[in-house]
Amino acid sequence: MALQLNDKNPLVKKWQQFLNLQGFNCGEPSGNFDQKTFTATKNFQQYYNIQQTGEAGSITLGKAHQLGFNPEKEPGNDQIKSDKELLQWIKANLSGIMKQAVSGMPYTEDWLAGMCARETGFKIVSYINQGHDFNFICTNMKGDYGQRKGDPGPIYHGYGFWQIDIASYPDFVASGAWQDPLATAKQAVAVLNEKRNFLEYVEKQLSPIDFERAVTAAYNCGQGNVMKAIHNKSDFDCYTYHGDYSQEVFRYRGIYRML
Repeated sequence: MALQLNDKNPLVKKWQQFLNLQGFNCGEPSGNFDQKTFTATKNFQQYYNIQQTGEAGSITLGKAHQLGFNPEKEPGNDQIKSDKELLQWIKANLSGIMKQAVSGMPYTEDWLAGMCARETGFKIVSYINQGHDFNFICTNMKGDYGQRKGDPGPIYHGYGFWQIDIASYPDFVASGAWQDPLATAKQAVAVLNEKRNFLEYVEKQLSPIDFERAVTAAYNCGQGNVMKAIHNKSDFDCYTYHGDYSQEVFRYRGIYRML
């Protein structure tokens, strides 16, 4: 069995969904193996050192199966079907870790939980619903695949439950510590601290909630962009991904606090 350019069937749609989940963007899954799917398949093959044919043959699909691709999975057996169930999973599996990470720091467990849900919630849901265990999820939590300016080629840019950026923290990522949830949670807190310290001189201009939102937005888009937003009297999220990062984190925080 192989999936190739111009194929049109339900299996192609599942392949497209898998590629998007892994960070190899092929657009809206349509069931049509188009040029974007061809390119995304080649990027997947390049990353995993598979011959770059753009065709999803036995070797490519075999690697995909190792990563959780299961096109024969029957629908309707999902363990996580809502934001509340996602946050319940985060609480059950990461609560103790998050409490350790924020101990003695000006952050809270629900803050980290909200960020985790926003950064990697969609991957957690997919992996859990595919039947993978906690250890598998920890070692496969990579995202934001693509080629930025200066990259030699397409790479993953975010690592761990809190998507530590490889460009900003290359030593942490290279060490493999991102596979340890506690180490990654502590690194996320360290990143928040960097943003907080940079934004400290505008803290008195903002309400406590707005300052938390500003720090949270800076985690996603950088403190310079948040300062630009403040200077322009724009929303803190205006430079974040999808323009709603801190708002979504705060929405998840509210759900988490109710658990």
